[in-house]
Amino acid sequence: MSSHKNYKALTSRFQKPLILLVVMFVLTLMNPGIFLTLGNFKSILLAISIYGVMVCGTIYPILLGGIDLAVGATAAMSGACVVLTIVKMDYSFTGVILGILFGLAAGVMAGIAHGAIVSNFNVPPFLITLASQNIIYGIAQLLTGNQVISCLEPAAFTFLGGGRLFGIPFSVCILVIVALISFWMLNRTIFGRQVYAVGGNKEASNLSGVSSKRITTVSYAISGFTAALAGIVLASMNQQAIAKAAQGYENDVLTAIVVGGTSLMGGEGSLQGAMFGALLVGMINNGLRLLGVPSTYHSVVKGIVIIVAVAADAYGRYKNSGLKRSGILARIFNRKEGSVKPI
Repeated sequence: MSSHKNYKALTSRFQKPLILLVVMFVLTLMNPGIFLTLGNFKSILLAISIYGVMVCGTIYPILLGGIDLAVGATAAMSGACVVLTIVKMDYSFTGVILGILFGLAAGVMAGIAHGAIVSNFNVPPFLITLASQNIIYGIAQLLTGNQVISCLEPAAFTFLGGGRLFGIPFSVCILVIVALISFWMLNRTIFGRQVYAVGGNKEASNLSGVSSKRITTVSYAISGFTAALAGIVLASMNQQAIAKAAQGYENDVLTAIVVGGTSLMGGEGSLQGAMFGALLVGMINNGLRLLGVPSTYHSVVKGIVIIVAVAADAYGRYKNSGLKRSGILARIFNRKEGSVKPI
């Protein structure tokens, strides 16, 4: 009995690394000599560096029990802001600095607007961010004239997405820095503890003196900031601005966060888990491409992954609540922990 408990504890502790190893093993068998190569893993890291940065900020609204579906649109708008500024200022270094500042400011303002509306008017975050997604994409189309705007210089801009620092892609360095800062904020600051507190019990947090409105607004502003930063890096990587450059990235972000163990109900989750989810999503996307699976089916696979992850989270919460199962749950999950008669 003791060995069984030790096995369960060990499996639970190393669950995420084991899942990654299993996925890597399966994809290696399906793509021998291709998947398990240094060049392929560099491609995976480059892909993760974009939506991984988004994950570092989008996890904050989700920890509050909210959601931000406008991260892809915000990234596209911010990328357009920086490229247009650089072009207007004749590809100067000053244009790069101002463009980055304008792009980040646009993302933060979008996040503040989301947080203010959600916290002050009690609008469901799903609805407001879904509506603003279309609005922000519309703004990006107006900025670019719905055209592809190339930006092949200066080197200070193209280095963000294509340069290397000590042999490491600079976009990956940005991801590591942002992830470390986000981890520190969530685990080592009062603000991080307040995020978990508001996500766990909003009413109790307000009664204890924590302003849920302030925490919500700041959390959505952080999400907007990281989305804008990812959009700027993506524009540099592509060396162009497109109105819908980051369309669909919100699916990868949400999948990574949920698969990483963050509850959509709020109050539970970790950045390291979300980073595991980002790596897993990157491997799945890469594996599907190597297998020649059409991109139209990628969303189907990720949708199934989200449903399974959410269902597992809901079942885990129900199991830990101590509530008595009934009906179909009793038939499916009847265990020795209690005698439940089928109805």
